[in-house]
Amino acid sequence: MRRVTGGHLGEDALIDLMDGVASADAREHAASCLHCRARLEQAVPGLELARQADVPEPSPLFWQSFRSQVDRRIAGRDPAPVWKRFAAGPWLAAAAAVLVAVALLLPRAPAPVSVAPSAPGLPAWSALPSADEDPGLDILAAVVPGAGGLGPLAECQGLGDCMTEAAALSEEETAVLTEALRRELGTES
Repeated sequence: MRRVTGGHLGEDALIDLMDGVASADAREHAASCLHCRARLEQAVPGLELARQADVPEPSPLFWQSFRSQVDRRIAGRDPAPVWKRFAAGPWLAAAAAVLVAVALLLPRAPAPVSVAPSAPGLPAWSALPSADEDPGLDILAAVVPGAGGLGPLAECQGLGDCMTEAAALSEEETAVLTEALRRELGTES
């Protein structure tokens, strides 16, 4: 009796049970095992249906042709010993190793780099106004030392003096601006 994993009957034993030629052990197991009995009950209707199917027997010509083809294939088989069939194996492995070594050791030319033609450029965008529209450049030119020296604001004595000279503010506007800057910066003078 053949059993599969888990102690259940195998397919061959189930077919023997359906054909009525199973051993006493297989019959006892099927009677006591719910799993095997359920499988047997599911398989019996399928076997009955297959037995009722009308399958014609092949003609005698089919069997003659089948036998001659089998004989021809047996006669045409190369009875070479196994060692001759695998004798080319080491040569093929050596050739493959040489090809891999050559491929790895050959110097490789760098791949050609294709340079795409450059697209026409767009004018640069800037968040800053152009030089002739920016009034702040005049103040910066006065504050930042130029190439010729420290600039006109180098002689300023205080913040108020520098602001007056740089922005051309009135004395009253300069005083208000100076006081606001001092409050903002948290400095007292």
